Amino acid sequence: MAVPLMALVALGRAPADTGLAVRYLRIAADPSGERGFDVGAALASMLSRPPGMPACIDGRACGVPGLIALTQSLPDRRDIVEAVVSGAVETGLAPADRIYAARCFPAAGTRPAELTILGEIYSEALHVLVRAEGNLSDPAQLKGRRVAIGVAGSDERRLAERILSAYGLRRQQVRGVEIGGEAAALALADGRIDAMFRIAATPDPVAAMAVTAGARLLPVTGDAAGRLSGLHPFGAPGSIPAGTYDGDQPEVATMMQPVAWIAGPALDPALAAQLTAALASRANREALHRQDPDMVLLRPAAFRMSAPLHPAAGTRYGVDPIAMACPGQKPR
Repeated sequence: MAVPLMALVALGRAPADTGLAVRYLRIAADPSGERGFDVGAALASMLSRPPGMPACIDGRACGVPGLIALTQSLPDRRDIVEAVVSGAVETGLAPADRIYAARCFPAAGTRPAELTILGEIYSEALHVLVRAEGNLSDPAQLKGRRVAIGVAGSDERRLAERILSAYGLRRQQVRGVEIGGEAAALALADGRIDAMFRIAATPDPVAAMAVTAGARLLPVTGDAAGRLSGLHPFGAPGSIPAGTYDGDQPEVATMMQPVAWIAGPALDPALAAQLTAALASRANREALHRQDPDMVLLRPAAFRMSAPLHPAAGTRYGVDPIAMACPGQKPR
């Protein structure tokens, strides 16, 4: 557990909030030291407002009265969605592909996850990495090449199949190698594969390992990017800034995947309304940005999301989002 050490205190001599019952909220996040945990800690700090703090005045940054928010580190980010669904924690920060998979591709013998989104907090970038010495300049050229596709049922496998499909290729048209993550980066560095796909916050240590060994990043743009967006819960086009992995690396256009703040059935609806009100507050959002300049929070909820927006959010964000439909279903 990480307890926020700094609360956002309103200036001036406003009377203190007294007589409030203490409430606790847990935010499951990536392991300590990783991007998701740092973002969770900043979010917990913004939301917390223990009894005895000065009353909220003048539209200044202010958390939820009586609330102490805690960021709970989980050893594997794949456990975050399960912890929220089971009620082990009330909320969590999870990538859109994991949320979508839990809703639409549950494990055998399990029900589709009941998840809602409180807000989209930051984004991760799609990395398409290829061997530096090869002549690949577009993912459409991967036919017949050795491509890391992850193991069956994995996030890497689903991502690989969607990217190949967006570029007009079937998995059978590439020489699929069932590895992913660090193992794929090492194989790319050794020349045992020609390409790998990865979604991660930048800079990503696994991508950095591959680039240091000579791999190149390919852009994801045009019609293929549009088709890919229809297959995967990406948020919007974006880019990997120049020099992220190497001094000579140019800016690379790609697709961005949101990391959303999700809730399960265990979250009290009244508290959910207060949480979304706090996140929608301009003063709070500016305070979050000051703590973490990369957490821009340009849109707390997208028009097309990996799960439905929490009912307590209402029209607070000024959008009417549509949850990405599972195969065979209609959007809602």
